[in-house]
Amino acid sequence: MDTIAHFYREINSGFLNKNCGQGFEISYLAEYDENDDPLFRKFVDYTPENHEKIKKMLEADDCMEFFIHESDLIKYYKDFKVRDLQKALETQPPKQVLKEAYLVTEQILKEYFENIGSSRILRTLDELVKIIQECMDRGSLAFIDVFLVTKKDYHTYTHCANVGLYCLALANKLQMKPEAIREIGLGGMLFDVGKKSIPYEIIVKEGKLEPQEFQFIRKHPSAGRKDLNDMKCYSENILKMAAEHHERYDGTGYPFQLKGEKISLYARVCNIMDVFGAMTAPRSNRPGMTPFAALTEMKNNMEGHFDMRILVNFIKILADAAAARVTASRSAGNTPAPNKEAAASA
Repeated sequence: MDTIAHFYREINSGFLNKNCGQGFEISYLAEYDENDDPLFRKFVDYTPENHEKIKKMLEADDCMEFFIHESDLIKYYKDFKVRDLQKALETQPPKQVLKEAYLVTEQILKEYFENIGSSRILRTLDELVKIIQECMDRGSLAFIDVFLVTKKDYHTYTHCANVGLYCLALANKLQMKPEAIREIGLGGMLFDVGKKSIPYEIIVKEGKLEPQEFQFIRKHPSAGRKDLNDMKCYSENILKMAAEHHERYDGTGYPFQLKGEKISLYARVCNIMDVFGAMTAPRSNRPGMTPFAALTEMKNNMEGHFDMRILVNFIKILADAAAARVTASRSAGNTPAPNKEAAASA
């Protein structure tokens, strides 16, 4: 059972934003009760008016630890961060808003995986998916534009944010219905929530896992489905993305050894984006691959893993976008110069 400590998140001065009209309580750890459970007490109400005073206090060398309750944290994201992005859509370029929406998405997932215990924070992703979809539509953004927005590291919360954006971007390019695009994007952000049950040292371990360690890995799809199902707000498609993203098209995956189209369409897309995201992110023993290098490896050397129709469509979408950029550059009389975007598209 979660203790009250699970619903308090430690904050520092970087968390505060004086443009936030959303007031919230700042608490401190006052004492421990007879069961050694922490007891929190209100310290002060944070408002924009006392921003500087509280900021200086948090930056002091002898500052005690301060906390925000989960309920206030959720309001902070919904009533300030998300609304701020919705306003930005009216005045800022879609690609810039996409970058900001991605960072908020990553932070919310980090709150879930590392900072607080409750799954309620995940509900704040619903509106973010709509904002991200609108950015892609308004900006006519190519998949590579989305790829360049994402961070590349080993954190589970970053990987979930990336897979969500990749699933949404591919569904958008495949011209799925708008509600289906949002659903698969949200499912991509949530697909790996079961990893919260896996010890951190197993997640970051390089090299082969011991049999008992791999048992934790094999259980996380079912654990993720259960966690999302317990929230009673997600569709069966999203639940299947969590449960089936490690199934392989040839039936050799886990946990159910489903084969072919018995695997949910959404989970087949998620499977591709999960592997693509992992291969394009660096690890301690290798650099991240470029998108086309990863897709070439997936197509040529991972036979049976994927629905090849989806994978080939994905490759074609990237190839067409790369060709269009070269054509546009030549038409403008420019010689493409090596840069981050060109390297990522190679």
